Amino acid sequence: MARHTTGKLYTSGKKGYYYFRYTANGKDFRVRLLDLNGKPITREPEAKKAAARILRPLNESDRAEQLRILKNSLSDAEEAANQAKIELVNSKATIMAGWELFMSCPKRPASCKRYSSADIPPHTTAANYRSYYRRFAEWLKANHKEISLLGDITPEVADKFMDAVRRENASGTYNKYLQFFNCFFNTLAGAQKINSTNPFQDIDRQEHRYNSKKPLALEQITTLINSATGDMRILIALGYFTGLRLGDCCTLLWHEIDLSRKIIERIPRKTEHTIKDRSQAVVKIGIPPALFEMLTAIPENERQNYLLPDFAEKYLSGGDQQITKKILKHFKKCNIEIHRPGTGRRMVLDPETGKPMIDKATGKTKTTGTRAVVEMGFHSLRYSYISHNAEAGTPAAIIQKNAGHANPAMTEHYTKISDTAAVRYAEVLQLPACNNEDEFQSEREILHRLVDKLPLEQIRKLIGFIKMGELL
Repeated sequence: MARHTTGKLYTSGKKGYYYFRYTANGKDFRVRLLDLNGKPITREPEAKKAAARILRPLNESDRAEQLRILKNSLSDAEEAANQAKIELVNSKATIMAGWELFMSCPKRPASCKRYSSADIPPHTTAANYRSYYRRFAEWLKANHKEISLLGDITPEVADKFMDAVRRENASGTYNKYLQFFNCFFNTLAGAQKINSTNPFQDIDRQEHRYNSKKPLALEQITTLINSATGDMRILIALGYFTGLRLGDCCTLLWHEIDLSRKIIERIPRKTEHTIKDRSQAVVKIGIPPALFEMLTAIPENERQNYLLPDFAEKYLSGGDQQITKKILKHFKKCNIEIHRPGTGRRMVLDPETGKPMIDKATGKTKTTGTRAVVEMGFHSLRYSYISHNAEAGTPAAIIQKNAGHANPAMTEHYTKISDTAAVRYAEVLQLPACNNEDEFQSEREILHRLVDKLPLEQIRKLIGFIKMGELL
């Protein structure tokens, strides 16, 4: 007679799936219970029936049949155990804990290894990555409340999120998001923090379209500097005369300024961690007369720590957006249009009442149009520095070094030729004059050069001689 076999029911995981543990032929088995449709069981009455279906043949069949069933059960048990292990790992990888898990991975990017999860400075790559993840978590909370685990994010959900990013951002930012999330999920999988495929892996990058800032005309720069006061005047002057980025201008230190040599030497914040040889990372920029006058006007007893302490404090505490808004406000005050024409959202007004219309689904004001594209801003001063230096004939290698660019292609991207420069360069291309015109043209050029070089007093004497000749 066959032995009577019994077992024990238990649940595991947040979803409350039922498992059945039993011993047969001296071996211990654990099986996840499934209903007749092959779906996991979460209710006890159904679990008892499923367990009875497993035990019935063991208690009633002969020895050979028991061995066959045991073999099949062993295979099912191994598969169930593997599945339970996967579910256990994935159950710890919640959306809420995702960033902490990523920061705990040994092979996370070097930009994230420099800081602890709780101590990430603003304006760093790690801070950008953290903001990308927070935006994703907030988007999931608003659009997919049913998803609480990273392992439950499907390629369809990932694609919808990236579509939302695409609608709100330029192609460059879109690609940065995509690059991060591929890194995020691959890093977690490599560290065995999750047991699921990367839902972002099949999403294509966007073709990069540069949203370049425009360089400013000299008249606009003059207006911006002369109409500003205090630290704002120095900040804008630094942006144009040095070509440094906003963060570097705000946090420039007095020990990086050598007034006796009329030189500024600084390692740009953007490249201070990417270039191993710090001597190669230093940019050396000459101080032109206008900026030199502003700097020397500052009393010597105030030349300590940061050149612009208020801007430095605000920038380092994450207030860069406030600084940017203040700068753009100054641009507008100087009648400089900051947005690309035709861009920007506008409220939809009710044709009858003239009041803003409300979207019933979201409860927000209805808008039309596209995201406003900023074409003029503080970065335009950097474009102007590079473009105006190129027009003035500054060697490309010097511009590239001062701008802190890794390659000439980036400097070329920043270089814009003004209408005046284009016309001046065009005048170089002239056909040779015919017959006596050639000699006449040559004499005219000699005369022009003489006028440019002669002192004013000699020119006046020549004019006097000419007038006397006319009288004679």
